[in-house]
Amino acid sequence: MLALAPCEPSGKGRDYQVGPGAGQIASLDQVPWERLAAGDTVRIFHRSTPYRGKIMLNAEGRADAPVRVCGVRGPNGERPVVDGKDATTRPGLKYAHPLYEQNSVVTIHRLQPQLWEAYPKYIQIDGLSIRGAHPQYSFTDSTGVRRPYVEFGACVWVERGHNIVIADNEITDCTQAIFSRSSDEWQNQGKGEFSVTRNLRISGNYMHGNGVAGSYLIHTTYVQSANVVYEFNRYGPMRPGALGNALKDRSVGPVIRYNRIEGGAHSIDLVETEDYAETAKLDPAYRSSWVYGNQIVKDGRTGTTIHYGGDHAGNEASYRKGTLYFFNNTVHVTGDDYAVLFQLSTTEEKAEVWNNVFMFDPAIKYPRMREKQDNAPGIASGGILNLGRNWIDARWSDAGPWHTVGGKLNGAANLITGTTPPVDLATMRPLAGSPVLDNAQAGPAAAQAYVVAYEMQNPTELAKRLVVGSGLDLGAVERQ
Repeated sequence: MLALAPCEPSGKGRDYQVGPGAGQIASLDQVPWERLAAGDTVRIFHRSTPYRGKIMLNAEGRADAPVRVCGVRGPNGERPVVDGKDATTRPGLKYAHPLYEQNSVVTIHRLQPQLWEAYPKYIQIDGLSIRGAHPQYSFTDSTGVRRPYVEFGACVWVERGHNIVIADNEITDCTQAIFSRSSDEWQNQGKGEFSVTRNLRISGNYMHGNGVAGSYLIHTTYVQSANVVYEFNRYGPMRPGALGNALKDRSVGPVIRYNRIEGGAHSIDLVETEDYAETAKLDPAYRSSWVYGNQIVKDGRTGTTIHYGGDHAGNEASYRKGTLYFFNNTVHVTGDDYAVLFQLSTTEEKAEVWNNVFMFDPAIKYPRMREKQDNAPGIASGGILNLGRNWIDARWSDAGPWHTVGGKLNGAANLITGTTPPVDLATMRPLAGSPVLDNAQAGPAAAQAYVVAYEMQNPTELAKRLVVGSGLDLGAVERQ
């Protein structure tokens, strides 16, 4: 679990206080973002009105002295609000390109005067309410010109950086909550991994109301990084009419654990890298994705629940073609037509699936395990799905009565089936006498380092997961 220290000076750098008090910096455009250095802290104090400004982080912190921007909460626990709507950028601040002003409220990237291979390091942003980067809003840029936000943007945009933490924020009313990018440019120049976003931690955030109505290309989070951890977050519903995914990832070695994920076309979309394919394919971790301890609730009519592999026809050489490890999750699919759990892009993708609970609303006519992928004609899809011990609605079928899915489904005999949910749908906690109690099995050897140690409760409170009884329960929550 990521433990956040109070929003106080580190004692290893300067302390910038932004707030309504005497002697404090009155607005975000007065903060010298371009001069932040290792150990510096920017503390944003709660006030009754939003801070209509922007945050630009290009500094190089250290492991023992990160650069931190944090919120000091109000008397009732209110986060200070940083709003991109009608925001004013710090005058004269030289973003690497004007586009980075137009796509985000918080930007992590080098500045124009810096060397091309410069990148931020050891940055932490926590305790804020961040909102307002959307094409329906405008802001005043660093040259004093009024500009609208572009459609493909985010509340928090990480263009490059190593050891970045985004934690305990509410992120809403943007096109995307968080976007990160990596590229292969460093290989072309032979100068370290300056163009790869590495070691990104997204922890304990509440992200909701993001997306663009009518667009399936804009998601709640859209991340392309090496070694990313998503943990303890709540993904709330997207903006009405938005068609994107909840969590879309093109990263190396993603770990997705202990989150509450609601809505999205796909709840989790793990697909091939785009801009740093050569870097990714050289890393063995690209072939493994870890998804465990999550609560997932989605409408089955919007798309498959879990997608793994790739999504660009003609780019199959860069597909993940590895293993999705999916265990101790509780999945509740809603709706009244068909619903699908897994979509594996090609028969070179594999999923190891154990200790989960899979529930479908009674009105769903065709609760299905797998779906083929239609955007890669001529490519055998369906993947290799290996089932361990899981609980699933007894009405399930592999592909439904009118579908054919390639690949293989192994281990159907290991499933525990029932006709009524074995958990309370509000809390996801197992019911007394449920067949999921104490029934977890050991996973494959490759998964032994990934211990199910926490759970989300009620559904947003984090707690250690304590084994009650003779063994771990199936699903994301233990019965107490």
